[in-house]
Amino acid sequence: MIVLETRVYGLPVAQGRPRAFKTPTGQIRVYDPANARDWKRTVQAQVLTNKPEVPVDGPLDVALYFVLPRPKSLPKRVKFPTKRPDAENLSKAVLDAMQGVIYRDDSQIVRLSVAKDYGDAPGVWIRVEMMNGAAQ
Repeated sequence: MIVLETRVYGLPVAQGRPRAFKTPTGQIRVYDPANARDWKRTVQAQVLTNKPEVPVDGPLDVALYFVLPRPKSLPKRVKFPTKRPDAENLSKAVLDAMQGVIYRDDSQIVRLSVAKDYGDAPGVWIRVEMMNGAAQ
């Protein structure tokens, strides 16, 4: 069963390292870098229209296909985006954004495929599917 199949438009941003600061009372607070936080909000806003009534529970197969803008200075002979951002950190930001909205927890993801490519309209194609034989 397909839980979500959608296209999110916007410039994909990799999940950066968490930033920390000390409050005047001496507590340590951790937060996402602003660009990663904005990208997560973009993903959430665009998947809300296709989300299930309640976050699904059970094993999931997730496929993410990132489309990145081709740098103007990149030679035409270069076909694949082998520079930053890396596919792993791109996927972390999207998976974090969907947690609690599409699925209960990202520990439910038992199969994950991630790809990145160059294209004219940056964003990410997302497909979330319940694994065969899973209770629904």
